Amino acid sequence: MRVVIAGAGTAGCVLAARLSADPGIEVLLLESGPHYRSGHWPPALAHAFRIIKETHDWGFQAQAGASPRGVHVPRGQVVGGSSITNAAIALHGLPEHYDEWAQFVPGLDWAAMLPWLRMIEDDEQFGAEPYHGDHGPIPINRWPREGWYPLLERFAEAALARGHAWVDDHNAPGAVGVGPTPFNMRDGVRQTPADHYLDPALGRDNLSLVTGVRVDRLMIDGDRVTGLVVRDEATGERTTHHADHVILCLGTYQSPAVLLRSGIGPVDAITPHGIRVVHELPGVGRGMQDHPKISYRFWVSTDIPVWPHPWIQVLLTAKAEVRGEERLFQVMPYAGFADGGHRISEFNVQVADARGRTGRVDIQSTHPMDQPVLRMGWLDDPGDRDLAVAGGRELMAVARTAPLAGVLDPWPNLDDADHALRTVETFHHPVGTLRMGRDDDLMAVTDGAGRIRGLEGVWCMDASVIPRVPSANTHLAVIALSERMGAQFLAGTGHAAAAVSPDAG
Repeated sequence: MRVVIAGAGTAGCVLAARLSADPGIEVLLLESGPHYRSGHWPPALAHAFRIIKETHDWGFQAQAGASPRGVHVPRGQVVGGSSITNAAIALHGLPEHYDEWAQFVPGLDWAAMLPWLRMIEDDEQFGAEPYHGDHGPIPINRWPREGWYPLLERFAEAALARGHAWVDDHNAPGAVGVGPTPFNMRDGVRQTPADHYLDPALGRDNLSLVTGVRVDRLMIDGDRVTGLVVRDEATGERTTHHADHVILCLGTYQSPAVLLRSGIGPVDAITPHGIRVVHELPGVGRGMQDHPKISYRFWVSTDIPVWPHPWIQVLLTAKAEVRGEERLFQVMPYAGFADGGHRISEFNVQVADARGRTGRVDIQSTHPMDQPVLRMGWLDDPGDRDLAVAGGRELMAVARTAPLAGVLDPWPNLDDADHALRTVETFHHPVGTLRMGRDDDLMAVTDGAGRIRGLEGVWCMDASVIPRVPSANTHLAVIALSERMGAQFLAGTGHAAAAVSPDAG
């Protein structure tokens, strides 16, 4: 059996390693960006201290609401994908938000996902807890409080003074309060699926990695996908790759774009480009969710650590009453940076309990080198908007509380309720553009195993399929879900002996 995996990001690295463990499966992994072995990254990628936007990035620009301004939405263009360029934050999210997945796929809830989350973890502080693991491929740890930078320690003390609880482990079910942020890093170096899944597997004869190619479209014969067409990044030359199964792992923005270029999706998104509709699926590229981020900047009078240093060490998770219910938001302060002779810090409010589903992905042409058209839909939902404002108010209250108040000089208009709408950006967690769902769900593109509905031989197993964004960074959720879907794929194609199952105990 020959499997082509399109995209060597987080999900692609996991699946390539798991599927190629069966010598009866030939796996070809395709990626646009370069491949660096662990320990041989260029300096820009060597640390895990902040989002890396300057290099190895797709440069996507998105539309935010009614504003004509383009907003940069970073995504990693490198083997390992955004796990190589993100801030390495390793959060689960609250169980109740995973429970909402069962509304789309019966049985897929927190109880179903927890064993997979435990299986992937090696938590250095809390691995013995029943909601963690201590033998998985992804190391997780936290900066000890005695090593926090002065501004971040003051933030924690001010949050406690405001009445927020102390939280030792933000991945404990129901954890709400202030405490250390968990990271998938070791000694300040990010630990990724490229390092711990793909690289150890690349010595197998049945696994090949091809970089420097961009996926153009699928090859389709009747109702079966038989392979895909790629273009060389440098020359544009086309190459076809035949396969028994194609698995899309190109991410929330690009997996739907490949389907649209292939004639799969909503009619009104395909025909304007002169593409023949091969298979109508109304949900392709629709219903995107993301965590809106609203940034508040302050001049600070504390010392600023010398770069490179961790921007993030502490996290506040809190709730606010919005339209008659309690909703979750997060505040993430940065240690600070120097700019134009000033010492500056950003404090970011994340709408962690995001509900809006109006984001969408379209294509601007049939050419794969043209960026997809991204409309994010941030804060279109009135409840999300109210939660963003409530989170901003609480941040400002913490900022005016000792000992934080004495070292911050607020910029103008930070109490303005429109600040959120004017400054909203991504917190880098888009999901749902190929959402999974039941057979009777007309907007579902995939089933609970990642099969694309109505077609044979084609799957999606990345963040695109997630039906409801967790109340956290999506990295661990994507690893766990791709592990689960990979095991389902192996079982469903007669290769169950190679499948890895979690210890449910």
